[in-house]
Amino acid sequence: MPSKPNPRSTPAYKAWVKRVLTSCEPVCIRCGYPVDMDLPRTHPQGASADHEPPLAETGDLTPGLDGAGIAHLACNKSHGGRLGSARATANRNGKQKPPTKRTYEVKNNSLEASSPHPAAPWPFPPKGARTAQDGPVALRMHPDGFVYPRLETGRPAAVRGSYGGQAREWLRDVFGLELRGWQAYALDRALEHDDQGALIWSTVIVTVGRQSGKSVLSRALCMWRMHHADLFGEPQTILAVANKRSTAIEVMRPAALWAVEKYGKKAARWGNENAGIEIPSGDRWLVHAANESAGVGYSVSMVFVDEAWKVKREVVDDALAPTMAERNWPQLYLVSTAGDSSSDLMTAYRQRALDRLNDPEPGPVLLLEWSAPADADPDQMDTWRWASPEWTDRREAFLKQQWANVEESAWRREYLNQWVVRSNHWLKDSAWTATNDPDAQLPQTGQWTVAVESDFDGMGHAVAIAALDQLGRYVVRVTTHRTIREVDERLAAIRAEHPTLYVMVTPTYAERLRERFDSLVGQREAVTATKVLLDLFDQKLIRHDGSQILQEHFGSSTISKRSGGWVMTAPMGRGGVYAARAVMFAVAEAAKTPKPVPMIHTRRRA
Repeated sequence: MPSKPNPRSTPAYKAWVKRVLTSCEPVCIRCGYPVDMDLPRTHPQGASADHEPPLAETGDLTPGLDGAGIAHLACNKSHGGRLGSARATANRNGKQKPPTKRTYEVKNNSLEASSPHPAAPWPFPPKGARTAQDGPVALRMHPDGFVYPRLETGRPAAVRGSYGGQAREWLRDVFGLELRGWQAYALDRALEHDDQGALIWSTVIVTVGRQSGKSVLSRALCMWRMHHADLFGEPQTILAVANKRSTAIEVMRPAALWAVEKYGKKAARWGNENAGIEIPSGDRWLVHAANESAGVGYSVSMVFVDEAWKVKREVVDDALAPTMAERNWPQLYLVSTAGDSSSDLMTAYRQRALDRLNDPEPGPVLLLEWSAPADADPDQMDTWRWASPEWTDRREAFLKQQWANVEESAWRREYLNQWVVRSNHWLKDSAWTATNDPDAQLPQTGQWTVAVESDFDGMGHAVAIAALDQLGRYVVRVTTHRTIREVDERLAAIRAEHPTLYVMVTPTYAERLRERFDSLVGQREAVTATKVLLDLFDQKLIRHDGSQILQEHFGSSTISKRSGGWVMTAPMGRGGVYAARAVMFAVAEAAKTPKPVPMIHTRRRA
C-alpha cells in the first residue's frame, strides 16, 4: 500500500513557510530570544516557521499569519516532542488524546468598501483597572456609573473601531432594547475590528455575577448579528447552546416572540429538533443542547455557549468550533458565572486569556470578567459590587438577604463570581484561606529557593520563590511569564534582590536558560514534593498572597497516581497548573534541612 504524501511538502505549505520567514519578526515565539536568520535552517538555532496553537493540533497547514511566528528549530522540535509524548501517554493509558484547539483565518474580502464606518469604541479603562495576579485596591467606575471589569484583556494595536455603536443603535431603534452601561461596554469590546473591518476577537469570554443581565447581552448579540448578513458578506447562522436545551431556549424566548410579531408565526419554532428563529432573509438562530452532536452538519457564523462552566470542553473543541471553519469573522462566545475547578472548558480558555492579559498583543481571546479579588472579604458590600457592574438599591437589598442564607462557597461562586475548588478537591477552601497572607514578607536573610516550571505547551512559565521566615512559615511568591527570555529576566532580578539562591528547573530549561541554575527536578522529585506540599498545607505552614493565578492553578490541579507514587499534576489533556507545581518544588526544597551546597550542573550560555 503506497504511503501517504507528507502534507508539509505541498506547495501551499511551503508558500506559508516562506511568508512566515519573510514577514514575521525574527524573535522565537517559544523562548523569546532572537533568531539568527543567516544560520542554515537545519541548524538547531536556525529559523523555522511555527504557529500557536500548534499545527500538529489544528491540522491546518496554511493558517495565515494570525498566530504564526518564527521559532528556533530546536524550540520548535522541543515543543513538538512534548505533544508527541502526551499523545503516546494517552494512547498507552487507553485514553482520548488531549482536546485540540483550533483557530481560523479571518476572511475580510467580502466586506465592501462602501460599508459605513462604525462608531469608535468606548474609552479603555484607566491604568490599574485590570491585572493578572492581584486585584486593584478599589473599584474602578466608568463615568456612566457602572463598574469596569476587574480582569480585562488589553486592546491590541490593530483595533481601529467597533461595530458596538452601530449595534446599540439597531437594538434600540429596531429591537426595542436599551442596553445597560456594562452591557454596552461589553458589546463594544466584543465587536472591535481592524482597519479592514474584520473582527479582532475570535473568542470572547464574558463572566459576571448572577442576575446581572448576561442573558440580555447574549440575546442582543445574537439578534444583531442575525440581522446584519450584509455586513458579513454571507448568510448568518447563529448557534446557541447550554448544558440544558431549556436554558438556551429561555434566552431566545423574548426574541422569538418579537420575531413572530414582526415576521409572522412561522419565524419561530419550538420543536425538539428545530427550535430557533428564521427570518425571511433565511438567516437563523438555532438552539441546541451542548452535547457531542451539537452543530454537526451545520456551517455556523457564531457560537454562543451559555453557562459555559457546565459545558464540557470537548463539546466546544470537537463539535462546535469546527462548524465555523469556513465562515467570515466567526466568533465563539463563552458566557458564564463562575463555577468550580471541574469546569475544564472555562478554566482552559480563561487561563489562556489570563496568561496574556496585559500583553501588548494579547492574542485572539477577549476576557471581560467582573469578579471580586480572591483575598477580598466576602461579607463586605464593597466586595459584592465587584461582580455586580450595575448596582441598585434593589440588588443591594437582595444580596443582603442572600448573604444570610447562602453557604459561603456558593456565595463566592454565584454572587462574587469567584472560581472555587470543587467540593471533593484535595485542597480545601479552609486550608487555602488559612494560608492566605498577602502581608507575609520574604525574609531578607537566609536562602531563597527558586523553582521554574512550564505549562504543557511551553507557552506559559512560572517562577516561584519559597523561604522560611522567622516564625517558621514558608512564604511563597510566584510570577508567570510567556517566554523563556522573560524567565531569564525574572531570575536575574531575583538574584539582584537576594544573592543567596538555590535555583531548580525542570528538564525543559536545561539547555535554554542563560541564567545559571543549581539542579534539575522531574518526576522523581515531584513525588516527594507533593507529599511535602500536602503536609505543609495541612499544618498551615505555607503563606501565599492569594493571587488569582495561583488560586486557579491549585484549583485546577489533581493528585494522581504515577510511577513511583502520588503526584500533583494536571488532569489528562489539560494544562494551567505550572504555577502550583513551581510552588510545590520550591517549598519542598526549602523544607529540606540542612540545605545542600549549591552545585552548578549546566554551562552558562554565551
